[in-house]
Amino acid sequence: MNAPAFLPTPVPMGDALADELVRASRILGDLAYDLGSDEATLRRHLTGLQSIDHVTQILLNLASVLRGGDGQDQLAEVTLEDMLARLRTSQG
Repeated sequence: MNAPAFLPTPVPMGDALADELVRASRILGDLAYDLGSDEATLRRHLTGLQSIDHVTQILLNLASVLRGGDGQDQLAEVTLEDMLARLRTSQG
């Protein structure tokens, strides 16, 4: 007798996309850490490294929005004020 096959429960697309954004933010964060650990690179590219940090924060905030379910304030988890303002403006 064969055991029943259990198929994995599909992950909702918003959650899958959020996971990808978190993964991308980790990759960028690791890159920024590696670059920033070299003192000469850090001095020359401090502004660029800060931009990488800002991008990782945006990605993590987008992941939070994607994970927010219907009926919830999907922007409640957004921690970047400039991003929150842009998203609230886009809602009309």
